[in-house]
Amino acid sequence: MQLDFEITLDGGAGNYPDLLHFPNTQAQVFYLNSGVLYGTPTYKIDNGLWENMIKQDSVKVSPDSDISLLELKVLSGFGAVGSYKAVDTHKLIIYEFAFEMDRYLASGNIKHGINNPISSFSLILENPDINNPEKPGNIAINEKNTLISPGSKIVFKFGAGDLLEPDYDLGTFYTDRADFELLGETAKVDGRNLIGKSLKEQTLDENHTFTLEYIHETLRRLLELAHLDNDQYLIEPTSIKNSFNFKPDTTYMNAIEDILKITANWKIEELTGGTVVIGSLNYSGFEQAGTYRFYRDKDIFSRNITRDDAESYRRVCVHDSEYAVAIYKDVASYEGWNLQANKTLHVEFPEGTSTADATNYANQVAKQLERVGKAESFTGPFRPHIQPGDGAAIVDENGEENLGLITEVTHSFGKSGFVTDFTVDSGGVLGKGRLADYINKISKDRASSSVGYEIV
Repeated sequence: MQLDFEITLDGGAGNYPDLLHFPNTQAQVFYLNSGVLYGTPTYKIDNGLWENMIKQDSVKVSPDSDISLLELKVLSGFGAVGSYKAVDTHKLIIYEFAFEMDRYLASGNIKHGINNPISSFSLILENPDINNPEKPGNIAINEKNTLISPGSKIVFKFGAGDLLEPDYDLGTFYTDRADFELLGETAKVDGRNLIGKSLKEQTLDENHTFTLEYIHETLRRLLELAHLDNDQYLIEPTSIKNSFNFKPDTTYMNAIEDILKITANWKIEELTGGTVVIGSLNYSGFEQAGTYRFYRDKDIFSRNITRDDAESYRRVCVHDSEYAVAIYKDVASYEGWNLQANKTLHVEFPEGTSTADATNYANQVAKQLERVGKAESFTGPFRPHIQPGDGAAIVDENGEENLGLITEVTHSFGKSGFVTDFTVDSGGVLGKGRLADYINKISKDRASSSVGYEIV
């Protein structure tokens, strides 16, 4: 009898080889070499084309030594079980592909902000001791074991009604901390998204110098060095080139932020599905902002309004560095606000800007300044689709009033109910961003930002 294999992989020299195939299309070959258990993972493959498979470096996957008699079995819909012998002890291996934690959920929240690409979560889990002699201790987190250890991946999904599968992704996160009080019946778990966990914590170390290259290729290289798979990110192509030399202790996030300083209106953001996106504000890879409309006295549980004239102005002056060109425009303030007549916002435009463009800038800033100074906080029914950057409008018998841009969103959920809190900044306009973003755009110093890169 002869077996002809269509695809072969040289996983390494060893004994008792075995293979696990994971739901995300990755596979891993396990084998023993000199009594040590190694694993050789592959990168994810596209469309089942195993001939394009690329293997990663082999790594040690067990703390034991002098291992023999390795065997693994895959259980459909669960994961894998197996065993091996270490010295004179037989050990059981259990690997679960995913574990549903909703049965232990007491309460939790997820927070997103327009100024911060790092989102976070916090959970309170029910954690009683059910006095099971086979599994002593608290069921979720105890002295010896935990279902959620630091670094664990947690996927939040929401579904309602008779849906068999949840229909909204609330985010993909990684655990920072899990703690519980001995003999207590709850445990607390905190964590952040991929940007916060991977890009903000890791440093460049030896890989801190990047030669002249298109910056989207440099960004791609940074994400690869941070151990992100190619299906975990999207980067917009650009014609800008640059070389970079960072300090070894620079984090990947800080390096990316420094690179984005030489681009106009670029940002980094993580989608709720866990994909990191880098590109210009209009890049198609980002989730497109929409307008959330709610009805007065129907869709909102509570509403708080703060009026503050610290960032409100009566005039705007758009000018060059020497005020040889200075365009003044009056600002229509909120009715009843008694602002000082010469409270003027001065915005410097880049050298070489035409008078016509400067006048257009002044008109745009003056128009957006009409709405600055009003912040509103809302608590309403659970709305998993709301995201920072969406517009907010209130509807009543008099029509629809645009309130500004949503800047912060907190989804709270658990046995006590489901609600969404969000904050609206009146100084934002859907499609144009916030006033601060617009001013940063038009006042960007072209001379300083052009140093070190080439447009080809």
